[in-house]
Amino acid sequence: MPQENRLVIFVVLSVVLGCFLVFLFSFSPIRRFLRSRFTVRMYYKTIRKIVLENDFYLINKWEKRLGNSKDKAMHIDHIVITDKFIYVIRDRYYEGAISANAKDRSWYYYQGKKKKKTIDNPMLLNKVRADHLSTISRLDRSFFVSIVLVNDDCLVTPFKNEEKDNYLVSLSKLQKFIEANEARKDVAPFKEEEIAFAVQDFATLNER
Repeated sequence: MPQENRLVIFVVLSVVLGCFLVFLFSFSPIRRFLRSRFTVRMYYKTIRKIVLENDFYLINKWEKRLGNSKDKAMHIDHIVITDKFIYVIRDRYYEGAISANAKDRSWYYYQGKKKKKTIDNPMLLNKVRADHLSTISRLDRSFFVSIVLVNDDCLVTPFKNEEKDNYLVSLSKLQKFIEANEARKDVAPFKEEEIAFAVQDFATLNER
């Protein structure tokens, strides 16, 4: 094929591809989907990095049916077992802003100037997951810390959180949050056999 024809084909394909990408990212539902998928992958990479650097233990996509129901189950995105705590982490992606309060049952979620809706408080929901995990594993509830992990570009109104085991944390602050929690002098570290028991127990209970 002559060089000129190849150049024409390349230019045409580049223009078509460029137009397609412009359409793709200008179409809001697709743009939101792609951004959320990319962010969720970043959650996994960030958590895995923290775990590897500190010799922690990680269980992803933990699931357990509740009672005898086949439809009702508890899903936990990540369980991170560290030297002092068991972190129950739920990933959440919000495009826009959130008016939050730690104790409110519902939050306001703003996805645009005219898009406002109420959502269930993810902190309260994830705290229930930590409660259940403590109950079925028979490990003391004080060992568990609930974390709702959100994307960095999510705008959250400042709110007072008086609880010491239930948090909303942005992705870029997760590592420092865990480091600060692990540095607490008022909490004794687990014994090696306690960590081994917890890891084995959670792996056995996982029905996924």
